[in-house]
Amino acid sequence: MAQRKAVFPANRQSLYEKHGYSAAVRSDNLLFVSGQVGSRPDGSPEPDFETQVRLAFANLEATLLAGGCGFDDVIDVTSFHTDPEKQLGTIMAVKSGVFKSPPYPSWTDLGVNWLAGFDFEIKVIARIPSRPVSRGNPPTMWDMASLGFSHISVAEPGRLAFLSGQIAMKLGSGDVPKDLSDQAKFATANLAAALKELGASAQDIVMMRLYVVNATSEAFGQAVAPIRELLGDAKPSMTTIGVQALYKPEIKVEIEMVVRLP
Repeated sequence: MAQRKAVFPANRQSLYEKHGYSAAVRSDNLLFVSGQVGSRPDGSPEPDFETQVRLAFANLEATLLAGGCGFDDVIDVTSFHTDPEKQLGTIMAVKSGVFKSPPYPSWTDLGVNWLAGFDFEIKVIARIPSRPVSRGNPPTMWDMASLGFSHISVAEPGRLAFLSGQIAMKLGSGDVPKDLSDQAKFATANLAAALKELGASAQDIVMMRLYVVNATSEAFGQAVAPIRELLGDAKPSMTTIGVQALYKPEIKVEIEMVVRLP
């Protein structure tokens, strides 16, 4: 059985112990990093937004290094934003100096209402160097490589595939349906295309996360319907989350997925 090991960057352990959690946890060859923010040495938020983002990446790098890896080993990224539409340009500019060339990690961006006084947070899963990470942007899926991300990242040796959050984007088209249920159908179709590229089935899905903007029980019901069709009798772990905003204002649904490869 894999053993858990807590990981802390230099001179920051007391901040984490004060709140009762670890900067990262190592399990086998994977490092699960807690959300990193642009905090100053005393833990308070950096007021300038660009500086805050750069500090968040610096704190992330320090945690990765403490765990025995670096940015090139990052498999999966989730970032949280208090105002995605206004902030994304600044974040992308900083990100391009960190993840400079393909293959890129899978990535999901989420708009949220509260980050404990911060405006940006980033959490990652990284692979401890020993086996390679393979990444892909299948030609049957919409062009994510042009944005500097990968649809799929596969971590060895456990053969887990981490998929970026899928939205209602179609191959060769930038048009997005207005109806939430139609968006959910397109996003689920992208998941099905990824499963086909991986040679996997719904039975191989380990975990899913469903994000819905301004969620209600009715909205979640509409979003879950096509997912149920995809899953059939498969029963992966599922988390449903209501958010303030997603990648673009017109995007209402996003779905993440982790798959165990056959």
